[in-house]
Amino acid sequence: QVIDLQRGTYKNELYVGGRGVDEDEDAWLSAVLEAAWTEWDGIYLDHDDESSDNDNDSSRNSHDDIDHGANTWRVDFVSLTLSIFQVPIFTQQFQAGTARTWKMTYLDDDTRIVRAGKTGRGEDDWIFYMRRGVR
Repeated sequence: QVIDLQRGTYKNELYVGGRGVDEDEDAWLSAVLEAAWTEWDGIYLDHDDESSDNDNDSSRNSHDDIDHGANTWRVDFVSLTLSIFQVPIFTQQFQAGTARTWKMTYLDDDTRIVRAGKTGRGEDDWIFYMRRGVR
């Protein structure tokens, strides 16, 4: 992941068959997901499906006294680009509002574990385990 804290953007980068510190040099296959992020406010991302009233109890995480943004981002996807031998072969631009929640559950110098979900509710979370490339 390449995170820009000032701009609130990041890229998830995956490289296959590369070399160098980040294994990105001369990779034969790459996928780059670009997104923008903000601290999550605790409002479930599917709240418009339930009610147009944001004060509805079902649209909000029940723990209103918690700072949800302390460890959870609202991620708005921008694009996904696939490349072969550094030549882009496909780019998907996401529709405005294509968003997920990403909750950081563990972080150290080499490892990051994220629970990513479609709504912010725990039952739709997927777990992502990421390790920094060879140094």
